[in-house]
Amino acid sequence: MHGQHRRERWHMKMHRMGGHGRGMGRGGGRPGGRALGHGDLRLLILSLIAETPRHGYDLIQEIETRTGGTYKPSPGVMYPALEIIQDLGWAEVRQENGKKTFHITAEGEAELVREAATIEAVRTRLADLLRADESADPTDIRSAMHRLRHAVISAARETSADEARQRRIVEILAAAKDEIAGLG
Repeated sequence: MHGQHRRERWHMKMHRMGGHGRGMGRGGGRPGGRALGHGDLRLLILSLIAETPRHGYDLIQEIETRTGGTYKPSPGVMYPALEIIQDLGWAEVRQENGKKTFHITAEGEAELVREAATIEAVRTRLADLLRADESADPTDIRSAMHRLRHAVISAARETSADEARQRRIVEILAAAKDEIAGLG
C-alpha cells in the first residue's frame, strides 16, 4: 500500500508539472518539444544511477553525451525529477566530496524491472539521437550548433587534451566564427 501511495503522489506532481507523457518531443514524437517525456526522464535517471551513483550535474552531462549533444536536460527539469525519484523511495542521497550523490534503492531496482520495456525504448531513442549526426535538413542551424558543441566538448574532454590540442580547438572555432561573420 505504501508504494501505491508514493505512485499517486508522483502522478499528482507530474500533473502539476505539466504531464508525464512518454516519447513526446524532439527525437521521439512531435517536433520542437522535449526529447524525453517526464516519465521517460525519471526512468532514464534511475537507470543511470543504477549503473553508478551520480550527482545531478553528472546526470545532465551523461544524458547530453548519450544523445550526441542533441538533448541536455536543464537543471530546472533534472532536479525536480531527482526529487520525485527520492520521494518515491527509488533513490537515496548521500553526501560525497561535498556533493549530493544519488544511489538507487531496492525499490528503485524493482521499478527498473517493472519498466524494463520502457527503459529499453528510451535507450533506443537516445541511441537514435546519437546516430543522428547529420541533420536531414541542411538548413537546420540549431542541430548543426548542437553537433558542433558536442564535438568541441568531446574533443576537449579527451584525456589527451593537452594545451596544444585545446589551442587548436580554439583556433578552429575562431576561424569558423570569422567565416560565419563574413557572410553578413
